Amino acid sequence: MICLTLMENSIEENLKVLNKNRYFINMVELRLDMLHDPLLVSPDRVKSEFSISTIITYRKKSDGGKYEGSEEDRRSVLYNYSKAEFDYIDLELETSFPEIEKITIGNGTRIIRSYHNFAGIPDNFESIIRQLSTRPGDIAKAAVYPQNSSDTLKMYEVFEKVKDIKDKIILGMGNYGLSSRILYKKLGSMLSYCSNPENSGAPGHISPGEMVNLYRANEITFLTSVYGIIGNPVMHSRSPQIHNKAYLNARLDAVYIPFPVDNLSMFLKLATLLGVKGFSVTVPYKVEIINFLRLKSPELDSINSCNTVLREGLVWKGFNTDLNGFLKPLLSHIDISSIKKCAVIGAGGAARAIISALKSIGMDVSIFNRSQENGRNLALETDCSFYPLDRQDLLVEYNLIVQTTSVGMFPDENETPLPGYKFRKGQIAYDIIYTPLKTRFLKEAEEGGAATIGGLEMLTTQGIEQFEIFTNQPFPLVEQKENF
Repeated sequence: MICLTLMENSIEENLKVLNKNRYFINMVELRLDMLHDPLLVSPDRVKSEFSISTIITYRKKSDGGKYEGSEEDRRSVLYNYSKAEFDYIDLELETSFPEIEKITIGNGTRIIRSYHNFAGIPDNFESIIRQLSTRPGDIAKAAVYPQNSSDTLKMYEVFEKVKDIKDKIILGMGNYGLSSRILYKKLGSMLSYCSNPENSGAPGHISPGEMVNLYRANEITFLTSVYGIIGNPVMHSRSPQIHNKAYLNARLDAVYIPFPVDNLSMFLKLATLLGVKGFSVTVPYKVEIINFLRLKSPELDSINSCNTVLREGLVWKGFNTDLNGFLKPLLSHIDISSIKKCAVIGAGGAARAIISALKSIGMDVSIFNRSQENGRNLALETDCSFYPLDRQDLLVEYNLIVQTTSVGMFPDENETPLPGYKFRKGQIAYDIIYTPLKTRFLKEAEEGGAATIGGLEMLTTQGIEQFEIFTNQPFPLVEQKENF
C-alpha cells in the first residue's frame, strides 16, 4: 500500500493534497502535530471528509515531529481519535497509553508501534524491531537514517533477519534509504510512505506520482528484477525515467533505482544481497568499478572506463555504452569533416570513453584538466596532448570542445570549468551534463556564437544500449526515444 503523509496545517489544506493524489494512494497518514490546533479538529469530520483508510499520528519533536507540549495533552488528543475508530494509530515504542490501547482492542483500530532513528543504524536494530512486534496485533514500524553505503548494507542485512515478522513497516530515510521505500513489498513491509514535495513528511519521501508512475512500487514483488544506477551524486539522474518507462512498455517485471554510493565494496555486497541484476555507473566510479569485475567486454581493455555492469552467473561483467552514446548525437548534428582539433575538458572515466570515441573517427584530441598529474597520465595512456586548464587561450584553436567534468551540474548550475572563456563562431561546445539541460558552459557557448550539444541525447542513446544489455532484448517503441 502507498500511504500519503499529510503535513499541512489545516484539514482544508490536507484535503486539497489528498484529493490531488487519491489516484495514486491507498491510504493517508494524518500528522496531528502539523495542525494549527488539533484540539479544535473533529475526528468524525476527518473520517467523513477524508473517506480513506487513515493512520493517526501525533509525533513528538524527539521522534522527528513538531509536537513539544506535555504528554498528558498529547494523550488527551490521541484518546479522542482512538474512540473514532480510525484504521490505525501510531504510538512510539516508549509511549504507554494503556487506556488508548484498550479502546483500540475493542474497536478494531490497529496500533503501529514505531521507532525512529535519525542518526544511523543502531547495533541492536534487529532487537528493536522484535521489541516493536511483541504485543499481539501491533504492527512494527522502524524508520532509520542510513548515512552511507555501510549503513545501507547494515540496514538491508537486518531486513533479511526479520523476514519472519509478518506485520511490519521497515524503511530507510534520506537518499541512502530511498531504495527501501521503493522496494517495500520486496522487503516484506506492508506499506511505504510518500508526501507532497512542497511539504515533505520525512527525509527521502518522494511524491505519490513518482512512487506509482515512475517506480510502480505497488507492483513490485519478490520476483521483480532490480536494476539501478550508482554514483555520488546520483539522485539527479534521469536514467530511472528512461529505464522504468522502457520496462513498462516492454511489459517487464523490473525496476530501476538510484543508489547513492560512497563505498563500492559495500554497494556490491548490497547488490548481491538484493539480487541486483545490473547497474549503470556514473561519477566518480567509472574507473574504480573495473577493479571489481571478473568479466569485461572487449572495449574496456582499451578504454579503461566502465559505465554498465551486468550480473552473469555469480560474477559481474562490465561494458561501456558511453562511446556510442557520445558519438551518435555528435555525428547527427555536425559534419565531422569540419572538425580538425578536439579539446576534452576533464580526465575522469567519461573523458576516457569520449577520447576513445573521438580517436575512433580519426580526431586529433588534446586534454585540458585542472589536475596536471591526472591530465598528463591520461594523455600518456591515450596518446593525446595535455594542457593545464588555465591555458584557456589555446582553446581558440579547437573546433570541438567537450566538457566531461561534473562542474556545472545541479545544484551548482552557476559553475563552469571555463570561467571567462570567450567562445567563437565555428566552434562546437558539447557538455555531457544533462541536469540542468542547458549548463552555464552551453549558455556561454551560445552567447559566443558556437553550436551546442547537451548531455540529454548522450544519456538517452547510451541508456538504450544499456537497456538491451540488461534485458537481452530490443529497446521498445522507437517513439519513446523522444519522450525523455
